[in-house]
Amino acid sequence: MNLYIGNLSRTVTEADLELIFEGLGHIVFVCLASPSGDRGYAFVAVADEGQARLAINAMNGKYLKGLRLIVRPVLDHARQARALRAHKAPRGSREAGARLRVLKGGQALD
Repeated sequence: MNLYIGNLSRTVTEADLELIFEGLGHIVFVCLASPSGDRGYAFVAVADEGQARLAINAMNGKYLKGLRLIVRPVLDHARQARALRAHKAPRGSREAGARLRVLKGGQALD
């Protein structure tokens, strides 16, 4: 399962991320995007969903080099499309509001 790691300091390296996440499960790969501004982001792939949930719960909101991390699951294309449709639904739609809250909370949509 892939995780999005956001709000990274420009000084964070792939080695930093590997060190932090290796204690939370088997890391398949780490891909650090080059920051275009003050903050960067990365993707970390862990072996299974259970380890991903552990990593999200343990690391989301923690500080790394002075910045508070954002750790969320990466949604697959079908889930992203449903989330986008829910977001574009009429304002009064209860279903759209519920889906958007789930998405903002970092939980994968079913």
